[in-house]
Amino acid sequence: MNKANKNFIVGAGVILESWRKNLYVIAVAEFVVILGFSFVTPFMPLFIQELGDFTSQKAVFWAGIATGVAGIAMFLSAPVWGIVADRWGRKPMLLRAQFGSAIVLTLAGLSPNVYYFIGLRFTQGLLSGTVPAASAVVAAMTPRDKIPFAMGLLMVTVYAGTTLGPLLGGLLADAFGFRTTFFITGALLFIGGLIVLLFVKETFERPAAGQVTAMGDVLRLAISKEMLPLLMVICALTIGPQMVAPIIPLFISDLSYEGSAATASGLAFALLGVIAAISSFTSGRLGRRITLKKILIFSCLGTGLLYLPPIWAQTVTQLLIFVGITGLLTGGIITSSNALVGLSVPLSQQGIAYGLSASASSLGSGLGPLLGGSLASFIGLRPVFGVAGGLFILVGILARKLLAKRPLGTPTSVEMK
Repeated sequence: MNKANKNFIVGAGVILESWRKNLYVIAVAEFVVILGFSFVTPFMPLFIQELGDFTSQKAVFWAGIATGVAGIAMFLSAPVWGIVADRWGRKPMLLRAQFGSAIVLTLAGLSPNVYYFIGLRFTQGLLSGTVPAASAVVAAMTPRDKIPFAMGLLMVTVYAGTTLGPLLGGLLADAFGFRTTFFITGALLFIGGLIVLLFVKETFERPAAGQVTAMGDVLRLAISKEMLPLLMVICALTIGPQMVAPIIPLFISDLSYEGSAATASGLAFALLGVIAAISSFTSGRLGRRITLKKILIFSCLGTGLLYLPPIWAQTVTQLLIFVGITGLLTGGIITSSNALVGLSVPLSQQGIAYGLSASASSLGSGLGPLLGGSLASFIGLRPVFGVAGGLFILVGILARKLLAKRPLGTPTSVEMK
């Protein structure tokens, strides 16, 4: 073997080792960050109820507002961050999301009233977006044929964080109070940022002057035949879970539960996270055998049906089980949609693509709680699960017709049909 061939093999091995190392480091950092984020999930409506001495229906309304404004803010800011990522690198955007959210969530623990809290949630939406930022870093560094695997692994760690986070957050809230738990959350996000800062190595070359991304480029990509249908699907799929998220803690409380609603809510979200993590890992592996489009459609239809049983829950135990099984196919939805985003655009547009994906997801995160809170105040808590399930089924039907036959750069092994 001549020297040139040896150098080529060594270089290829270094690149391979680099992307794997970055993937594992980012996965660990995102686990820590999502763990912290998820601390707040089971008790945020209860915290709002405490801030204003609201009834359950009023609390779920304000919880919907608080969650919704964060999503709307992220919807507005995500494309801008995508442009910055393609100009200055994806790693700085991940650090911005992690450190920025750490500061805001720490301040949230000092909230004197619901209006202050909602203002901080809006600020959090402007600064955060760690999962899409991490997805952009991973997609830019990973070989194209390994993207489904990489996204599957990343989503596993995200769901692992959402598994332990709500349970630990509920326990901490009951033991030390809501405000202290916010401070712990901020510390965890700061630690996650430090991990990325110190251990993730990004090789980034700034585009030439004539290749600099502008807002016009973002709009053209957003309305392209490759991205627009996918963005519509991502937005709709985010609305469903966000419609019911603020309802679950208050639903548990209304079932005449004698224990701590925060802990029980944390257990519900933890069970959901465990099941979603397993399905995320499985779908990441299946992405090389079954088309991503088929995984997405099947997961949407199945998830829609799984959202119906909570309507008839009569005890907290039943509700915990029913909420948990809604995650059976959630991993398939998230992993396939994230992989499709990365495979639908050239490498030079990864930052914009995941910025648009984050924007679409954030719009769903903003609309979902607003719709769920508004519906719950008029028709009650239970029927909202049925509405969310119907939305998943509708998206599954439409996705078959809307999504492109083959995203740009998709390898043959994951070719869509």
